[in-house]
Amino acid sequence: MAEAHRAGEPSARARPALRLVKPQDFRKLDRAQWLDMRKQGIGGSDAAAAIGLSPYTSPLELWLDKTGRDAELPKVDPNDETSPMYWGTLLEPIVAAHYTRRAGHKVRRINAVLQHPEHPWMLANLDREVLGAPDVQILECKTAGYHGARLWEDGVPEYIQLQVMHQLAVTGKQAADVAVLICGQELRIYRIERDDELIPKLIQLEARFWRHVETDTAPPADGSESAALALKALWPRDSGTV
Repeated sequence: MAEAHRAGEPSARARPALRLVKPQDFRKLDRAQWLDMRKQGIGGSDAAAAIGLSPYTSPLELWLDKTGRDAELPKVDPNDETSPMYWGTLLEPIVAAHYTRRAGHKVRRINAVLQHPEHPWMLANLDREVLGAPDVQILECKTAGYHGARLWEDGVPEYIQLQVMHQLAVTGKQAADVAVLICGQELRIYRIERDDELIPKLIQLEARFWRHVETDTAPPADGSESAALALKALWPRDSGTV
Protein backbone atom coordinates (compact mmCIF):
# COMPACT_ATOMS: atom_id res chain seq x y z
CA MET A 1 0.00 0.00 0.00
CA ALA A 2 1.18 3.52 -0.73
CA GLU A 3 2.89 5.32 2.15
CA ALA A 4 1.38 8.44 3.67
CA HIS A 5 4.03 11.15 3.83
CA ARG A 6 4.65 14.86 3.70
CA ALA A 7 5.57 15.49 0.08
CA GLY A 8 6.24 13.84 -3.25
CA GLU A 9 6.92 14.38 -6.91
CA PRO A 10 3.89 15.39 -9.02
CA SER A 11 2.54 12.86 -11.49
CA ALA A 12 0.29 13.02 -14.51
CA ARG A 13 -3.32 13.84 -13.66
CA ALA A 14 -6.34 12.02 -14.93
CA ARG A 15 -9.38 13.75 -16.33
CA PRO A 16 -11.45 15.63 -13.74
CA ALA A 17 -14.45 13.99 -12.12
CA LEU A 18 -18.01 14.40 -13.29
CA ARG A 19 -20.68 15.71 -10.93
CA LEU A 20 -23.30 13.02 -10.57
CA VAL A 21 -25.31 15.14 -8.13
CA LYS A 22 -24.80 18.90 -8.38
CA PRO A 23 -24.71 21.30 -5.39
CA GLN A 24 -28.25 22.63 -5.82
CA ASP A 25 -29.60 19.07 -5.78
CA PHE A 26 -27.18 17.71 -3.18
CA ARG A 27 -28.49 20.06 -0.50
CA LYS A 28 -32.01 18.68 -1.02
CA LEU A 29 -31.04 15.07 -0.32
CA ASP A 30 -32.22 13.65 2.98
CA ARG A 31 -30.30 10.80 4.66
CA ALA A 32 -32.41 8.07 3.04
CA GLN A 33 -31.86 9.54 -0.42
CA TRP A 34 -28.16 9.92 0.26
CA LEU A 35 -27.87 6.27 1.32
CA ASP A 36 -29.77 5.23 -1.79
CA MET A 37 -27.39 7.28 -3.94
CA ARG A 38 -24.44 5.42 -2.42
CA LYS A 39 -25.90 2.13 -3.65
CA GLN A 40 -25.34 3.25 -7.24
CA GLY A 41 -21.61 2.73 -7.04
CA ILE A 42 -18.50 2.28 -4.93
CA GLY A 43 -17.62 5.31 -2.80
CA GLY A 44 -14.32 6.08 -1.14
CA SER A 45 -15.44 4.62 2.19
CA ASP A 46 -16.38 1.40 0.35
CA ALA A 47 -13.03 0.94 -1.40
CA ALA A 48 -11.27 -1.17 1.23
CA ALA A 49 -14.34 -3.36 1.79
CA ALA A 50 -14.77 -3.91 -1.96
CA ILE A 51 -11.28 -5.40 -2.25
CA GLY A 52 -11.35 -7.31 1.03
CA LEU A 53 -9.08 -5.06 3.11
CA SER A 54 -11.52 -3.36 5.48
CA PRO A 55 -11.20 -4.24 9.17
CA TYR A 56 -14.93 -3.63 9.60
CA THR A 57 -16.87 -4.62 6.45
CA SER A 58 -16.48 -7.73 4.30
CA PRO A 59 -17.09 -7.77 0.53
CA LEU A 60 -20.15 -9.92 1.18
CA GLU A 61 -21.69 -7.40 3.59
CA LEU A 62 -20.93 -4.59 1.16
CA TRP A 63 -22.58 -6.61 -1.62
CA LEU A 64 -25.72 -6.99 0.50
CA ASP A 65 -25.79 -3.21 0.91
CA LYS A 66 -25.27 -2.45 -2.77
CA THR A 67 -27.92 -4.95 -3.90
CA GLY A 68 -30.54 -3.83 -1.38
CA ARG A 69 -30.36 -6.97 0.75
CA ASP A 70 -29.17 -5.21 3.89
CA ALA A 71 -32.53 -4.93 5.66
CA GLU A 72 -31.59 -7.61 8.20
CA LEU A 73 -28.12 -6.22 8.90
CA PRO A 74 -27.46 -4.12 12.04
CA LYS A 75 -27.72 -0.39 11.30
CA VAL A 76 -25.80 2.45 12.92
CA ASP A 77 -28.10 5.09 14.37
CA PRO A 78 -26.67 8.47 13.26
CA ASN A 79 -28.05 9.99 16.49
CA ASP A 80 -26.43 7.42 18.80
CA GLU A 81 -23.99 9.42 20.94
CA THR A 82 -21.98 6.27 21.68
CA SER A 83 -21.26 5.74 17.99
CA PRO A 84 -17.92 6.80 16.43
CA MET A 85 -19.94 7.86 13.36
CA TYR A 86 -21.91 10.36 15.45
CA TRP A 87 -18.78 12.00 16.83
CA GLY A 88 -17.00 11.87 13.50
CA THR A 89 -19.83 13.80 11.87
CA LEU A 90 -20.12 16.26 14.75
CA LEU A 91 -16.39 16.98 14.92
CA GLU A 92 -15.68 17.11 11.17
CA PRO A 93 -16.03 20.94 10.95
CA ILE A 94 -13.76 21.33 13.97
CA VAL A 95 -11.11 19.08 12.42
CA ALA A 96 -11.34 21.04 9.17
CA ALA A 97 -11.03 24.38 11.01
CA HIS A 98 -7.97 23.26 12.95
CA TYR A 99 -6.40 21.88 9.78
CA THR A 100 -6.69 25.36 8.28
CA ARG A 101 -5.13 26.84 11.40
CA ARG A 102 -2.28 24.32 11.46
CA ALA A 103 -1.55 23.96 7.73
CA GLY A 104 -2.52 27.47 6.67
CA HIS A 105 -4.71 26.19 3.80
CA LYS A 106 -8.26 27.38 3.30
CA VAL A 107 -10.84 24.67 2.65
CA ARG A 108 -14.43 24.48 1.49
CA ARG A 109 -17.16 21.87 1.24
CA ILE A 110 -17.96 20.27 -2.10
CA ASN A 111 -21.70 19.67 -2.02
CA ALA A 112 -21.76 17.16 -4.84
CA VAL A 113 -21.42 13.46 -5.58
CA LEU A 114 -18.47 13.06 -7.92
CA GLN A 115 -18.20 10.34 -10.56
CA HIS A 116 -15.16 8.94 -12.36
CA PRO A 117 -15.22 10.06 -16.03
CA GLU A 118 -14.44 6.55 -17.33
CA HIS A 119 -15.78 4.24 -14.62
CA PRO A 120 -19.30 5.48 -13.72
CA TRP A 121 -19.60 3.11 -10.75
CA MET A 122 -16.70 4.90 -9.00
CA LEU A 123 -18.15 7.67 -6.82
CA ALA A 124 -16.70 10.09 -4.30
CA ASN A 125 -18.00 12.59 -1.78
CA LEU A 126 -15.15 14.68 -0.40
CA ASP A 127 -15.02 16.12 3.11
CA ARG A 128 -13.32 19.32 1.91
CA GLU A 129 -11.52 20.81 -1.07
CA VAL A 130 -8.22 22.53 -0.29
CA LEU A 131 -7.97 25.97 -1.92
CA GLY A 132 -4.94 27.75 -3.33
CA ALA A 133 -2.35 25.11 -2.39
CA PRO A 134 -0.25 23.86 -5.32
CA ASP A 135 0.73 20.59 -3.62
CA VAL A 136 -2.56 19.35 -2.13
CA GLN A 137 -6.20 19.51 -3.24
CA ILE A 138 -8.29 17.30 -0.94
CA LEU A 139 -8.81 17.15 2.83
CA GLU A 140 -10.15 14.04 4.53
CA CYS A 141 -11.24 14.62 8.16
CA LYS A 142 -11.11 11.77 10.68
CA THR A 143 -11.57 11.24 14.41
CA ALA A 144 -10.22 8.37 16.49
CA GLY A 145 -11.30 7.57 20.01
CA TYR A 146 -9.59 5.46 22.65
CA HIS A 147 -10.07 2.18 20.82
CA GLY A 148 -9.63 3.51 17.28
CA ALA A 149 -6.40 5.38 18.09
CA ARG A 150 -4.38 2.15 18.04
CA LEU A 151 -5.03 1.85 14.30
CA TRP A 152 -3.14 5.13 13.79
CA GLU A 153 0.00 4.15 15.72
CA ASP A 154 1.99 3.61 12.51
CA GLY A 155 0.38 6.38 10.46
CA VAL A 156 -2.72 6.33 8.26
CA PRO A 157 -4.44 2.92 8.41
CA GLU A 158 -4.47 1.02 5.14
CA TYR A 159 -8.24 1.19 4.73
CA ILE A 160 -8.12 4.99 5.00
CA GLN A 161 -5.26 5.12 2.50
CA LEU A 162 -7.41 3.14 0.08
CA GLN A 163 -10.31 5.53 0.65
CA VAL A 164 -8.12 8.50 -0.22
CA MET A 165 -6.51 6.80 -3.23
CA HIS A 166 -10.03 6.08 -4.51
CA GLN A 167 -10.86 9.77 -4.14
CA LEU A 168 -7.71 10.76 -6.03
CA ALA A 169 -8.62 8.28 -8.75
CA VAL A 170 -12.13 9.70 -9.14
CA THR A 171 -11.11 13.36 -9.05
CA GLY A 172 -7.84 13.18 -10.95
CA LYS A 173 -6.20 15.20 -8.17
CA GLN A 174 -2.56 14.94 -7.13
CA ALA A 175 -2.61 14.74 -3.34
CA ALA A 176 -4.76 14.72 -0.22
CA ASP A 177 -4.17 15.55 3.42
CA VAL A 178 -5.69 13.36 6.11
CA ALA A 179 -6.32 15.28 9.33
CA VAL A 180 -7.17 13.04 12.28
CA LEU A 181 -8.15 14.13 15.79
CA ILE A 182 -6.84 11.52 18.22
CA CYS A 183 -8.82 11.10 21.47
CA GLY A 184 -10.24 14.60 21.11
CA GLN A 185 -6.97 16.42 21.81
CA GLU A 186 -4.20 15.62 19.31
CA LEU A 187 -4.43 16.68 15.65
CA ARG A 188 -2.22 14.82 13.20
CA ILE A 189 -1.89 15.63 9.50
CA TYR A 190 -0.65 13.15 6.90
CA ARG A 191 -0.04 13.66 3.18
CA ILE A 192 -1.05 10.99 0.66
CA GLU A 193 0.24 11.43 -2.88
CA ARG A 194 -1.43 10.07 -5.98
CA ASP A 195 0.06 6.71 -6.99
CA ASP A 196 -0.45 6.11 -10.71
CA GLU A 197 0.83 2.53 -10.41
CA LEU A 198 -1.52 1.61 -7.58
CA ILE A 199 -4.65 3.30 -8.93
CA PRO A 200 -5.13 1.01 -11.97
CA LYS A 201 -4.78 -2.03 -9.69
CA LEU A 202 -7.33 -0.56 -7.27
CA ILE A 203 -9.76 0.13 -10.12
CA GLN A 204 -9.32 -3.43 -11.40
CA LEU A 205 -10.09 -4.93 -8.00
CA GLU A 206 -13.06 -2.62 -7.40
CA ALA A 207 -14.40 -3.46 -10.89
CA ARG A 208 -14.21 -7.15 -10.00
CA PHE A 209 -16.40 -6.51 -6.96
CA TRP A 210 -18.82 -4.33 -8.94
CA ARG A 211 -19.34 -7.19 -11.42
CA HIS A 212 -20.71 -9.19 -8.49
CA VAL A 213 -23.25 -6.38 -7.98
CA GLU A 214 -24.14 -6.09 -11.67
CA THR A 215 -24.55 -9.87 -12.08
CA ASP A 216 -26.32 -10.23 -8.71
CA THR A 217 -23.77 -12.87 -7.70
CA ALA A 218 -22.58 -12.89 -4.12
CA PRO A 219 -18.82 -12.71 -3.52
CA PRO A 220 -17.37 -15.48 -1.34
CA ALA A 221 -17.48 -15.14 2.44
CA ASP A 222 -14.09 -14.45 4.00
CA GLY A 223 -14.52 -15.87 7.48
CA SER A 224 -14.82 -12.48 9.17
CA GLU A 225 -17.44 -11.46 11.72
CA SER A 226 -18.89 -9.13 9.07
CA ALA A 227 -19.24 -12.02 6.62
CA ALA A 228 -20.91 -14.15 9.31
CA LEU A 229 -23.50 -11.42 9.87
CA ALA A 230 -24.03 -11.19 6.12
CA LEU A 231 -24.52 -14.95 5.81
CA LYS A 232 -27.02 -14.88 8.65
CA ALA A 233 -28.94 -12.13 6.85
CA LEU A 234 -28.93 -14.15 3.62
CA TRP A 235 -29.90 -17.47 5.19
CA PRO A 236 -31.43 -16.78 8.63
CA ARG A 237 -32.66 -20.37 9.04
CA ASP A 238 -29.09 -21.62 8.76
CA SER A 239 -27.87 -19.19 11.45
CA GLY A 240 -25.18 -17.90 9.10
CA THR A 241 -23.62 -21.30 8.32
CA VAL A 242 -23.20 -22.99 4.96
